[in-house]
Amino acid sequence: MQSLNDDTEMTVSGQTRYAFKFSKECVVIGAVAFSLVLNVALVATVGVLGHSQSTHYHSSCKSAACVETAAAVANSLNTSHPACSDFYEYSCGNYKLHHDTEEGSYSYTVWTDLLETYSKRLRSSIESVDRSSKYGSEVHSLFKSCMDVSAINESDSQPIKDLLNKGDALQWPTIAQNGAWDQKNYSLSTWLAKLHSLNINSLFTLTKGPNPLKPGDVALKVYPSGLIMWRWDYVSTSEYAEKRRAEYKSSMVDLVMKLDIDGLNKSAVTRDVQEAFDFEVELAKITPEWRKEIYTAKQLRVRGLYKDRVSIAGFNWSSYMSNLYPADKSPDPLSLVFVEDQHYFQNLSALIAVTSPRTLANYMSQSLVYNLAEHLPEHISGQISAHKNYNYDTAPLYYQCASVAEKLMPWAAVRAMLDANLLADKTPAAEVFNNLKSTVEKAIDAVSGTLSSSFASQLKNRAKYLREKLGYPSWILDASKVNEYYKKMDFTLDAKDYFGNVLAMSQFRKRNVLLSTEDKYTDGEGWDTFYGDSEASYYLHGNQVYIPNWYLFAPVYSHQMPDSFNYGGMGTWVAYYMVYALEDDYRQYYDDKGQVLPLNISDADRRAYQDIKNCNNFIANKTYLPPGADKPLSIGFGWNMGVEALHFDIISANMAYKAWTANRKGSQLAPALPDDADKTFFLAVSQFYCSTRYSPDSYYHKLLNGIAASRAEFTAAFGCRESDPLYNDGATVCYL
Repeated sequence: MQSLNDDTEMTVSGQTRYAFKFSKECVVIGAVAFSLVLNVALVATVGVLGHSQSTHYHSSCKSAACVETAAAVANSLNTSHPACSDFYEYSCGNYKLHHDTEEGSYSYTVWTDLLETYSKRLRSSIESVDRSSKYGSEVHSLFKSCMDVSAINESDSQPIKDLLNKGDALQWPTIAQNGAWDQKNYSLSTWLAKLHSLNINSLFTLTKGPNPLKPGDVALKVYPSGLIMWRWDYVSTSEYAEKRRAEYKSSMVDLVMKLDIDGLNKSAVTRDVQEAFDFEVELAKITPEWRKEIYTAKQLRVRGLYKDRVSIAGFNWSSYMSNLYPADKSPDPLSLVFVEDQHYFQNLSALIAVTSPRTLANYMSQSLVYNLAEHLPEHISGQISAHKNYNYDTAPLYYQCASVAEKLMPWAAVRAMLDANLLADKTPAAEVFNNLKSTVEKAIDAVSGTLSSSFASQLKNRAKYLREKLGYPSWILDASKVNEYYKKMDFTLDAKDYFGNVLAMSQFRKRNVLLSTEDKYTDGEGWDTFYGDSEASYYLHGNQVYIPNWYLFAPVYSHQMPDSFNYGGMGTWVAYYMVYALEDDYRQYYDDKGQVLPLNISDADRRAYQDIKNCNNFIANKTYLPPGADKPLSIGFGWNMGVEALHFDIISANMAYKAWTANRKGSQLAPALPDDADKTFFLAVSQFYCSTRYSPDSYYHKLLNGIAASRAEFTAAFGCRESDPLYNDGATVCYL
């Protein structure tokens, strides 16, 4: 793999954000020239920063990555407004001037901006990938088939008709053979296996996870799933939820009718949809709101999931497994399988026992259609379709197709980006992660005197054993391993058969997860749960922090930017999920060997821990003064009750600052940004909050000002005076 260095990283325009391939010479010359122009322009127009009388800009980093990142930040600044009065306005005030705010635009925030940039780079990488490799050839065919709207429209609804009305397909009762549905063709076990093989997780999800009985090993596990909408949408009596339910049922009826199957009767289809929906409502009632349970080794002495611990009416576990796995690779049906929520499966069995096979057939068929609808032409599935727009450069078809390619062929898509030098080696970012972990551990040590020794130790261990799921698995850095993985495909994708490609790759992906194909590359650290998620998350099941690839772009990260910027940008959000992992509501967690450890907390510890976090409540009395306001606004109260009781962002910024100052290396300055490392850190923190839509009284506006007001270092960096709203005298010190 060619290394990603100062001379070769691709530049992406800070405003149009398109990725094009330049020669090394063009990148270097362009970066230098743009940096000089940008610095001259900013020095001439930037005005006074805080209360400083002069500002100096650092321009020694002239790589394309530095220039791109700095330009994105500089374009957002409104330095005409004092940072010490309203840091959001200062750091994000001009964001809206450089981003589309028209109705229908998908670039309202930095988050969507990052996703847009990522999708364009992914598209560029796949289109130019070396097709002599197996991964390159197949991911290119998948993407090309998705972009071929004429072929997709020509296929019309035939692909999904074949799944619903042919041979041993999942036959929707009203659709199947013009309504001549024969219950003899129905099998709960077989049908669930067909759905699950396509990663459509009706009733429950079967996957692989850490084996608490054998540290370092993986085992099959099941957990509740099967709802198409959010659980709340089924059970809430609110006007909004009722509207969502009505829209969902109406859209399903319209979708089925547009399949244009001979003899379809709208009244009959409406009845089918209502029956399936009524079953989903009952399913929602027994589905746990949050996945929190983890079982200890003692609780997991299960001899077979559906043999003696859990049974489901009308379901045969052996038949299900034999249909799900290749004939020669099906595991012993009595192999150990971990059940995440025993009560759910007991209730599910009772529910299925009183539900007719026809209703269950309606439910599973409807799940199939809904989950595959995005891969149908726009004239059939409307707004659900990935092909609702297909102006190549101005509408998001490439965005949708890049997303499909990443979800179905994640390792090929990422490898293509690495090949094109449009995604960096994750190693520097992983170093930030590990330093943040150490900082959180030290912060827990600092408050341990107010907690019992056992609880303090448990908190520290939870931080110590946090697992990094940053961007992509490290094995992807070896192109030969990626090629080896995709050579396991016993088929070739057809650039003219998009729907067929989707089905084939869905089955390939699921099969490889269940067969532990990827485990040998990841040392048992599977990524299937995480990859394709659009947001960062903390996963209790595995004690893992997942950070998606698009966090590794401007304006929140570049491996070539100084530590002050990367800890403030990406580092603050990594720390956010680390702090989230320490919530005392989570009773158990995995250590580094996959063993389940309890988190036992007494009432006294809970109160003490809450007091520690509530230290940040001193900002509730702080105010800020946005442009045009006739009086200061409260940080602590307002829309969404301000930030008085929500400390994750504030604590995570504190953790990131401490980690940075303890581990900083080299120059801490960046082109076109202030000649002050602390200012650079806080400007990097601000970038995740910028939006074209937030009002001065919004939660994120308040939250960013709360972060500024919580640090005496901000006051020092920006020269805040005692009379300024965000002034911090340093008297209040919060360890968390």
